[in-house]
Amino acid sequence: MGKFLVINRPPTHPTKRSAVSKCVNHFVDMNVSGKARVYPIAGLKGYATLVDVASHEDLKTVLSGNAMGNIEKYTVIALADLKD
Repeated sequence: MGKFLVINRPPTHPTKRSAVSKCVNHFVDMNVSGKARVYPIAGLKGYATLVDVASHEDLKTVLSGNAMGNIEKYTVIALADLKD
C-alpha cells in the first residue's frame, strides 16, 4: 500500500501518568518489533513514526494501538519513493 510519516502530539493539558506510560510502550514496542521506525521529536513531546503498511487497516491498527490516541493530535503524511 504505502509509506506514511505519522506525527503524534499529546494534548497541552495534563494527562494520567499510566496513559503516558502505555503510549510510550506502544511506540517502543513498534520500533523494537520492526513494524515502524519511531523517533522522539527533539525538544517537544510526541513522536515521528515511519510506517510501511500493506493496507489502510494496518495503518489504523498502528494508530489505534496508542493508549492516548483518542486525545492526541495526529498528522499523517503519505510518502512516495524517490526515483531517479
